[in-house]
Amino acid sequence: MVAYIALIITGVGVIGALIALRQNYRQRLRQFEEMYVQRYWAISDRLSLATMSSNAPGGQVDESDEKAIRAYIRLCEDEMEVRAEGWISDTTYAIWARAICIQMKMPGFAQVWQRVREESIFPYTHLERLLYSCEGKLYDPCQMPLWHRWLHGLAGTHGV
Repeated sequence: MVAYIALIITGVGVIGALIALRQNYRQRLRQFEEMYVQRYWAISDRLSLATMSSNAPGGQVDESDEKAIRAYIRLCEDEMEVRAEGWISDTTYAIWARAICIQMKMPGFAQVWQRVREESIFPYTHLERLLYSCEGKLYDPCQMPLWHRWLHGLAGTHGV
């Protein structure tokens, strides 16, 4: 009888420790994600109104806008690299991936992206895969199984 009570208490303790560990992971994820959001807004603030407009003419992008767009492209690749490592939650990644697909279709962004793709050194493999998948099921660089993502706080209680 005492052994069963000890077993139950141990089980409750282990479950409590797992929940506390998961909550700690989720808190770290939110802080990490916030850092990327701040980087995004800093880059966005550097862009001209014409470049941010979805119906801007397809003319030449000026040097300061191109520099900011290239920083945005690097930011996107960084976000996907840390997603692959398990530092961006499923929900946040889904929002970011859709936003990246929309943003990169804007004329100035599409123009700079085309130039970046044609350069001899092309380190943006995750972004390339995501943009290729924008019309269907979005590419996700995180290959962890659902249970592992849930334990690390990446997936919510319903697996998303």
